Amino acid sequence: MQEGLKRILIVGGIAALTVALYFAPHEGVKQEAKAVDNSSFSFEDELQAGKRRLKREEAEQISLLEAAVSKEQGSVTLLDSLGKTWDRYQTPAISSHYFEEVAKLSPEEGNWISAAYRYFDAFKMTGDSARKSYFSGKAIECYQKVLAINPKNLDAKTDLGVIYTEATANPMQGIMMLREVIAENPKHLMAQFNLGVLAVKSGQLDKAVGRFETVLTIDPKFDEARMLLARTYLQMNNNTEALRNLQILAKQSEDQQMIRDANSLINQINNH
Repeated sequence: MQEGLKRILIVGGIAALTVALYFAPHEGVKQEAKAVDNSSFSFEDELQAGKRRLKREEAEQISLLEAAVSKEQGSVTLLDSLGKTWDRYQTPAISSHYFEEVAKLSPEEGNWISAAYRYFDAFKMTGDSARKSYFSGKAIECYQKVLAINPKNLDAKTDLGVIYTEATANPMQGIMMLREVIAENPKHLMAQFNLGVLAVKSGQLDKAVGRFETVLTIDPKFDEARMLLARTYLQMNNNTEALRNLQILAKQSEDQQMIRDANSLINQINNH
C-alpha cells in the first residue's frame, strides 16, 4: 500500500507487479517522458468496453451519473462521483479520466495525485503496448503537476521515478529520482523497495538484498519484499537464508496465495 492516500492496488509505484514479473526479462514500453501517445488510444472505446463488462444495474448507475454530468457540466462533485463509481468496479483505466477532469477544474495537489494514482494503476494493469504508452504518459503528466505544487511529495516522486525506469527512454532519471527520495527519507518504504527491484533486474543481487532487508526493517510484514528477498537469496544459492525468509512468510502472511507460493518454494528447497 502506498504511503499517504490509499491506492486502488497494493504496492504502488508500485508501486503495483507480481513477484514473477520482477524476475522476468524487462520489456517495458519506451517513450519520451512527456509525450502521451493518443494515436492508438480512444477513451470513448475504453469507456464503451468498460460498460460492456458491467452488470445491468451497474451500467444503469453509470448512465444516471453521466446524464447528471451532462446536465451540470463542470460539476466537480458529479465528476468525482463518476470516478469513484468506476473505482468500485476496479476500472482505473476509466476512473482516471474523470479524476483528471476534476483536477483540471480544481487544480489542487490532492486532486492531481488522485488522477495520477489511477493512471499509474491503469499502466500497471495492462499488457497492451499502446495502452501502456498512453497511461504511463498521462501518469507522468499528473505526477509532474503534483510535484510542481509540492516538490516534497515523496510518494509522487517515487511513483514518477518508477514510471521513468519502466516506461520511458530515461530510466536513469527515474533511478536518480528514487535515490533522491531515499536521501531525503531513508525509511521511504516504496522507494527502497523499487530500488531493490531494479537491483534484481540489473543483476546486482547483493544490493537488492540490502534494499529488501531495509524494507523489512521498516515493515516486517511486507510480504512482497520478503518473497523477493527469498527469491534473491535463491538466485545467490543461499538456500539457508531463502528458507528462513520463506518460513517467516508462510507463518505470518495473511495472503493465501503468498502462503502457497512460499510453501511451494520451501518444498522445492527441501527436496533438492
